[in-house]
Amino acid sequence: MTDTTMAPGEPTAAGEPTAYARFIAGLPKAELHVHHVGSARPETVAALAARHPDAGVPQDLAALKDFFTFTDFAHFIDVYLATVALLRTPEDIHLLTREVIEGLAAQRVRYAELTMTPFTSVRMGIPIEAYTEAIEDARITAERDTGTVVRWIYDIPGEAGLESADATISYAVDHGPASLVGFGLGGPENGVPRPQFKAHFDRARAAGLHSVPHSGESTGPETIWDAIRELGAERIGHGIA
Repeated sequence: MTDTTMAPGEPTAAGEPTAYARFIAGLPKAELHVHHVGSARPETVAALAARHPDAGVPQDLAALKDFFTFTDFAHFIDVYLATVALLRTPEDIHLLTREVIEGLAAQRVRYAELTMTPFTSVRMGIPIEAYTEAIEDARITAERDTGTVVRWIYDIPGEAGLESADATISYAVDHGPASLVGFGLGGPENGVPRPQFKAHFDRARAAGLHSVPHSGESTGPETIWDAIRELGAERIGHGIA
């Protein structure tokens, strides 16, 4: 006898999703670990690349598929930063934010905490006030149109050092909207010790923000302990080591 049993999420011979896959797709969901730029849809990146052709990011969707085929974590960072370089105006920020939320809504995500890295956009020349206005307008209009509720986490890009940490805590405490709920730390972990950011997380927690740093994605358990002991982590991104 031939076993014709399919895996639960495997498409049928006609290419249609199984009943199980349709059931999963239809469930309402919450997304607690999703990154702003990292969640850009190919169509959004193509539109931004057309706006800024000098960035060298492909505008063709097929070419973008190859562009986003990561070889390792360092290559992922390179591609991520190339996409960041497309965000040059508040209008770019608004487009990306709106379409990320629409993409979440299409997956029936009802609540999401979206990790933002305002330092990289401000460094590109967008004032923090304009950045905040763009993401808030996108959030409010997307929630009205889709029903998906979004809250923000501001993330320190650890590879940029204490300068980025000083700026990010200022953006959070001095300019953060009421929809900001958490304070994070991302980027490469090797060579970026967590304890150096203790004062920044202390200030964020004193302001009522939740501590949600990344740790243990590419380093060992000691980095996770540092996030808990030094940064007061309530939730850890990855933590797989």
